[in-house]
Amino acid sequence: MPIQLLIPGLLWPSASLVGPASGLALPGLERLLGLGRWRMHDFEPLERQLARRFGLPPDKDGAPLPLAALRRLGEAGGHAVDPRHRPDADAVWLCADPVNLSFAREHLLLNSFAEDELDAAEAAELVAALNDSFADLGHFEACAPTRWYLRPAAAARVKLYPLDDVVGRPVKHFLPEGEDARQWQRVMNEAQIVLHNHPLNRVREETGRRAVNSLWLWGAGALAAQPRAPLPGVQASAPLFAGLARAAGLKPAPLCLETALRGGTLVMLDTLLRAAQQRDVDSWRAGLETLERDWFAPLAAALGRGGIDVLHLSAPGDHGTLELDVRARDRWKFWCKPHAFGALLKTLAPLPDPPLSGAASAPASR
Repeated sequence: MPIQLLIPGLLWPSASLVGPASGLALPGLERLLGLGRWRMHDFEPLERQLARRFGLPPDKDGAPLPLAALRRLGEAGGHAVDPRHRPDADAVWLCADPVNLSFAREHLLLNSFAEDELDAAEAAELVAALNDSFADLGHFEACAPTRWYLRPAAAARVKLYPLDDVVGRPVKHFLPEGEDARQWQRVMNEAQIVLHNHPLNRVREETGRRAVNSLWLWGAGALAAQPRAPLPGVQASAPLFAGLARAAGLKPAPLCLETALRGGTLVMLDTLLRAAQQRDVDSWRAGLETLERDWFAPLAAALGRGGIDVLHLSAPGDHGTLELDVRARDRWKFWCKPHAFGALLKTLAPLPDPPLSGAASAPASR
């Protein structure tokens, strides 16, 4: 049976003298890398990759992908969409996620919150304050403590950058663009004032927790085209991925390798994404060991006994996307040795060459 894995965060985002995967036992992953054919493609944002896999053209006729509408559909309260009917094309949403802004040297950096950093009561209190202050703008809601939404009273004619593209980076490079850019920049600035002055944030700071001092608006658009799932089954925990499945007429299933092996399945494993974004190497290593135990080692074993027809692994990263294809017949390649994952990471993100004496620095080889 064909299986497609999408694993954002598998590629560590930067080079280091000590490899991030150094010392980890990854026999399953390295067996798959040794048997299969892998290649690197140019960088493509994760959201665009997801949309492309479901047959949605990126930025068609200048219209942004309706990422907020899709993610909202994928929340726990979302309903499965009848494949005979197109999703509501009039529903316009924006993701309005809570973030923390902080200064690092001369830059204002944005960071998101882990799921356990906010609770439902805190989110509800802050969202209520936003609704009091922006009654004419639309309606805010929190489907989860760290996933908030705005249903605006009017369509947002603006280009907004996905949160994942901005985390850990200077905000000034990702400000709203387009016809209504000034309006939405003003909304974001005013929301910062509302949140900064809220008593709950003073309590958070006094107890050593980061303040929820801004919103990040993104994903504007209406769902005007029905996605098409590439495989009959979809397993997902991420709401955006689950929303794509629902919009394509499928019911997203929980992550389960045993079920995936029984039928053609597209699986998104985002265990490593946040750790890679935050450069949290300890959490990333722990997550990679979990993926090895729960997915890579069992997949390598299933391939060895002929239980997989085709395995395709896609790992979007900051510098490009790793694509790996392994077929059932590859299990007979007894001469193929495992390919060390740490060595692969060094190949994909080599350290820069040292400066040449008396000359300009040499560029890093790619």
